[in-house]
Amino acid sequence: MKIGFIGAGKVGFSLAKWLNINYHNVYSIYSLNIEDAKELSEFSISEYCKSIDEIICNCDTLFLTVNDDSISDVVKELIKLNIKNKILIHTSGVLSSDIFNGLNNDNYCYSIHPIYAFNDKYESYKNLDNIYFTIEGNPKYIDELSKLFKNVKVIDKKYKEKYHLASSIISNLVCSVINVGERLFNEIGIDDKEIYNPLIINNINNVMDKGTRDALTGPIIRNDYNTVKKHISNLEGNDLLIYKYLGLNIINMISDNNIDYSKIKKLLEDI
Repeated sequence: MKIGFIGAGKVGFSLAKWLNINYHNVYSIYSLNIEDAKELSEFSISEYCKSIDEIICNCDTLFLTVNDDSISDVVKELIKLNIKNKILIHTSGVLSSDIFNGLNNDNYCYSIHPIYAFNDKYESYKNLDNIYFTIEGNPKYIDELSKLFKNVKVIDKKYKEKYHLASSIISNLVCSVINVGERLFNEIGIDDKEIYNPLIINNINNVMDKGTRDALTGPIIRNDYNTVKKHISNLEGNDLLIYKYLGLNIINMISDNNIDYSKIKKLLEDI
């Protein structure tokens, strides 16, 4: 398998480096920004190409590691070139392999998505041994492609959007919720993260060890009506709505507690 990368962002840097460390099978890099292509080729120890035609000639397998909005543009270029007998992979979480549908049937198309937040193009590759990848696409090479990575889950392409939504909530929206708490701390003069970081770390560790249901603590699960009422009195706008809907979700999570949470539920619903 001679692999090429079209796109030289954080995902491209990480996957190309990791694959060449483990398999030495990344041959070529191409990017519209030739300086990015040169940098990634040096980082991953491969060659850079000056045109998309060149990388197609060099490689039988192409990873499209461009941003989601650019994938269709790359596919249009591949259609114009009437390529055949290529394994084509994009790394979007939300798009399925159907985005390749305009190509002829002599190609084999997939989406492979790492369940990971790439925050450093030079360092993130070091963590790829420990993460999961999802894959969907043509059955012919799905087993071979799956074996490239340590942990793989095959999914149905019809679930790609919901899969990516779940990933985004767990990754991105959690940061948004923490930001609300940070701002409230800042409002009372606490701006040292070291004061509340143990809350974040301990909670995440509990979620990983016990699951979200058993990791729950706080006034709602204790059915502490007056505390929840005081919380509400200190919130407004979107922060209040976030508290409302997350609180109602907690009540749904603990509905098997055999405790009457109806007063707190009504308090939240009336916001």
